[in-house]
Amino acid sequence: MFISAILSRWLHVVSACLAIGGVFFIRFIVPRGLMLLDEIPRLQVLLVMRRSFKMVIHTVILILLITGIYNTWLAWDKYQLDKAVLHALWGTHILLATLAITIFLYVLAGPQPPRSHRKLMAINFAILLLAVAAASSLKWARERAIANHPASAPVLDTR
Repeated sequence: MFISAILSRWLHVVSACLAIGGVFFIRFIVPRGLMLLDEIPRLQVLLVMRRSFKMVIHTVILILLITGIYNTWLAWDKYQLDKAVLHALWGTHILLATLAITIFLYVLAGPQPPRSHRKLMAINFAILLLAVAAASSLKWARERAIANHPASAPVLDTR
């Protein structure tokens, strides 16, 4: 159980890094490089890169869903220690992740990107950063709730 918990957490974090880094690269770096090309080669290169990005993102989404469910299942009893805070942060993280996944699926659907793909990917980058902030806050709050729980208080030797 210990190994699977660490592996799941690691896969979740690495997948999130790939998603955020991929969005940053394809939204902010690639367009600058493509400016050097004429219009037809620019579109061809963009579509090839988009297809590769799509395969990575679909894999990342699957891994994030599986590991997210597993990690939540492992920690759910701890979320009961401070329901108001932990459930609010967990819900915020899930809401932002769902929104980011929805934008990914919309922007990457079909053979051609939608007209608003640049704006949507910039928005998605911000949403992903907020999702990481919510996850980090959730981890901090969960550790605080565990530390403040009476069962985790040190036992004094009264002998």
